[in-house]
Amino acid sequence: MLATFLFVLFCLSDWLLLRILPHLQLSFAPAVGLPLTASLLVRSGVFAALSGAVLLARRRRRAVGRAGHGRVRTGRVRTSSRAVSLFLFLNLGFSVVQVDAYVVEPLLVETTEIRLEYGQLDPALPPVRLVHLTDTHVERASHREVEVVRRVNALQPDLIVLTGDYLNLSYLHDPVAREQFRGFITQLEAPYGIYAVRGTVEPVPGMMAELFQGTDTVWLEQETVTLDVRGQSLTLAGVACSHDHVVDAARLALTLEGIGADELTVLLYHSPDLILEAAARQVDLMLAGHTHGGQIRLPVLGPVVTFSRFGRRYAAGLFQEGDTTLYVSRGLGFEGGSLPRARFLCRPEIVSIELAGAN
Repeated sequence: MLATFLFVLFCLSDWLLLRILPHLQLSFAPAVGLPLTASLLVRSGVFAALSGAVLLARRRRRAVGRAGHGRVRTGRVRTSSRAVSLFLFLNLGFSVVQVDAYVVEPLLVETTEIRLEYGQLDPALPPVRLVHLTDTHVERASHREVEVVRRVNALQPDLIVLTGDYLNLSYLHDPVAREQFRGFITQLEAPYGIYAVRGTVEPVPGMMAELFQGTDTVWLEQETVTLDVRGQSLTLAGVACSHDHVVDAARLALTLEGIGADELTVLLYHSPDLILEAAARQVDLMLAGHTHGGQIRLPVLGPVVTFSRFGRRYAAGLFQEGDTTLYVSRGLGFEGGSLPRARFLCRPEIVSIELAGAN
């Protein structure tokens, strides 16, 4: 009876946690049915396993202790007491994990700083600082966006690049979400500009035009732009992501036509799925997101899912394919729909890259 009471209490706490997230300005899922069901399954599994273990222990005691009823009764009390204690411990642990995933970790924005050296840049000149943001998945203005603006501007980047999935899929046509995304973007500061490409949440070019209307962001659609940053020259190549590999590979080939090997080329593409094609065309640096680093990672096992054709091979971080460097960011936001707005062992990420000349 005590375990049943605790089970109901924990389930109610799960429902309450999910319901207060919008009021805490953390996430704004339109429905909580799926994450609540997942929590219920975990807690039910614990309840069923411990109940089964108690019943099995009682049967064994009954079979071997028919001559000593007092001892059997004492054993039953001990078994039940231990089972309730273990049930309480496991469920409290699961509650702590959920609070971390829904409340704590989404706000623990991490800045990853790396330095890359290239022969096309002059080592005598100051390096170029590039900040990469991806998968913002804005629903409503939250504490996370405020922290990202503060951190990015403190880095004093020369330029900022964005690699797709700007609004959450659940709020794709929501005018408030669009306006608040524009408010977020316009607070970012970069003297040499902000450049963006389409992700998979932005299915058509018209949506990008609408989303970035009134901002100074330069949107690249199978286009390149060459920048001179205090005497250092680099070319940004932007390719839209459709998740049709044949189509996107053709887009990449078209975009890179005419770019010489002496030009430092930075490819902006939403997913890591074009890395082999980028390496074959000797792109110097490819920046991507899409995987969210798995968003939910399990100890030892790592990311549960990445939605990449390479599986977990390029889940997050720095990779080298031939002469091409790839960085896959964990991004800032969450998957949409009824999926949980949670991050576990996978903090939101700002990537700051210093591009310098090789000595």
